[in-house]
Order: sequence, then structure tokens, then C-alpha cells
Amino acid sequence: MDKILSKHKYWLTLGKSISMTAHILHEIYASEHPIEEVFLADEHDLKKFKLSESAIREIVKARNEHDPESVIDELDKRNITPLFIFDPSYPSRLAEIADPPFLLYVRGEVNWEQAMIGIVGSRNMTDYGVQVTEKIASDLAANGIIVVSGLALGIDAVAHQATINEGGQTVAVLGCGIDRVYPSSNLVLAKQILEQGAIISEYPCGTHPAKQNFPARNRIISGLCMGLVVTEAAEGSGSLITARSALEQNREVFAVPGSIFNINSFGTNSLIKMGAHPITSVQDIFDEFGIAHPEVATSFREIVGATDDERTIIDILRLEPKHIDEIIKVSGLPHSAVSSALTIMEVGGKIKHLGNMTFRLNI
Repeated sequence: MDKILSKHKYWLTLGKSISMTAHILHEIYASEHPIEEVFLADEHDLKKFKLSESAIREIVKARNEHDPESVIDELDKRNITPLFIFDPSYPSRLAEIADPPFLLYVRGEVNWEQAMIGIVGSRNMTDYGVQVTEKIASDLAANGIIVVSGLALGIDAVAHQATINEGGQTVAVLGCGIDRVYPSSNLVLAKQILEQGAIISEYPCGTHPAKQNFPARNRIISGLCMGLVVTEAAEGSGSLITARSALEQNREVFAVPGSIFNINSFGTNSLIKMGAHPITSVQDIFDEFGIAHPEVATSFREIVGATDDERTIIDILRLEPKHIDEIIKVSGLPHSAVSSALTIMEVGGKIKHLGNMTFRLNI
């Protein structure tokens, strides 16, 4: 890794500057002057290279603020691999978009040419959103599709976790430096991702998770993928920004339909009205792309009750999660019978406790 870093130490030093944009890096590369000449040239000579004033200013700033050897030492210690747009291993789908990152920082490892599908959604998710996301992500993973998301709270984290639980690979795209995890509550999840995938960012180490970074981050999520799934999103959600990026990049957008009364489905229902593919299972994704898969793992698991009480409770929970008091009221069963059946069903993996004595089927 040292040789790779040393070979690109001047590019990495320019990229280390937080104010250095991908646009300027692309400009420097397009000038076709050797990077060593550009980096070491004085300001007068830089003007001869016909670079813009902003590019010259950023080059001077970067070399005044950062030492190339220190930059590569930092990346080496953190086991971070750089991916430049001129590298043969740079993700080909991402290179096709109008504004690809010039430099990606990578931890972990995946095959960037493997089929990838993005999954995004609301941070303030409902149980419906959780169920749908878990099902779609796990079925994609079961069929060898890499799931890409943004490591945010809510749907993003659910998509990553469901993929990991299925034994699949997942990629997390950060809106901050790759040396940190945002939000910090996803630190354990990030470690799991590194064992079964990769974490990437276009931002250098030390970059804080500023609000303006995330719309730019979203174009990478969609750019890496063949298609994007939005499982749940309110109006004005950041997930819709990702969907717009996907449409601009000529990616297929899939949206999960939801209740017209649920604000978290306003965004997805609007996407469908605007032409997004409605999705009820990953079979819809396979059909759209003509993906061959060894087995269809898309049907919901049938939950069968072992007793009359279990069968009654399963029927009650088929439409939506319910609190134990509501189950007792609708079933007419005694509290002790419902409580005992719920405990046995949870241990048996038939239902899931959502907290506060609310339960749903574990389909």
C-alpha cells in the first residue's frame, strides 16, 4: 500500500485540502501536466499551465498546509485506499455520471463492477418502512446484489444491517471524512460493514459532517448503482434528493407505495406518480434489469400458528403491528393466554417485539 500512496502523494496532498473541489482536481488533471510539476511549480509558473485562478490558489494553499509524506502516513495508518478516477479499478458506473468524484477514499473491499442497488429512505421510519426495507435488502443480498446506502439513521441503517444479516455485501457512502462515523451511534454497524463490504467518502480525513455535504454524497449513492429503491420518504426528504440524482444519471428509480394517510409515504407515492417504478418485491427489480437469479427469495415467509391462540393472534397481526392491549381486545382472549402465546411466538421467531409491548409478524 505504501507504494500506491507514494505514487500518488501529490494528488493525495491536493485532495487533503478540504476546500479543494472535485471540479478543480478534474481541471488540473485535464491540463495534462505531470502532477509533480504542477505541485512543485511556483505561482508564476502555475500561470503558464493555463490553470484558473481558483485552481492556482488551491494548489498553493494545499502545499502550504500539508506535507505529502504526512498525508500518506495518515492514510497508511488508517488502512485507507485511494481510488482516483484515472485508476482502472475506479467504479465504472460512477465514472459515467456528469460530476464524478475525482478521488474516493475507501476502507474495506468489494467488486465495484458487481451489480449494485441503492436503498434509501426516511430517518424517522415507521415499522412498515422497516419491514419493507429488511425484506428488499435481504432478498437483494440473497441473490448476490450489493446494497448501497448512506449509513444514516433510519432506513439506511436498516438496509445495511439486513444485508449483513443475510450474509451479503454492502457499501456505505459518507458525507464526512472516512476517519469518522456519522452518526456515532452507527459505529458498531460501520465495523460490521467493513467485514462484509466497504465504506467510502470523497471527503478527506478530518472533514466534519456538514449539511451541504450530503446532497453531494447522495449523487455517489445513486451513481454507483444500476437502480435506486426509496422505501419510505416524507415530502422534502433527503431521499428524494437522491432519487433526483438517480433520475439525472439515467438510473432506474423504484418506490415502495404506502398509505395515502402516512406522511412517510407522501414522497414515495409522489415518485410513483412522476414515473418511478412501484415495487412490491425484488422481483420487480429483477424483471426491470433482466437479472438472472438462482432462486426467487422474494415471497414473504408464511407464519403458521401452532395453537388456536397463536393462529388468532397471527390473523390479528397480518395487517399491521398492534399493542398487546389491542390484541387482547380484538381476540377476546384472556391477558395470560395472549401474554404466554406472544412470548412463545417471539422466542420461536414468528413475531417481533417492537418495544412498548407492540408486536408484528416476523415475515
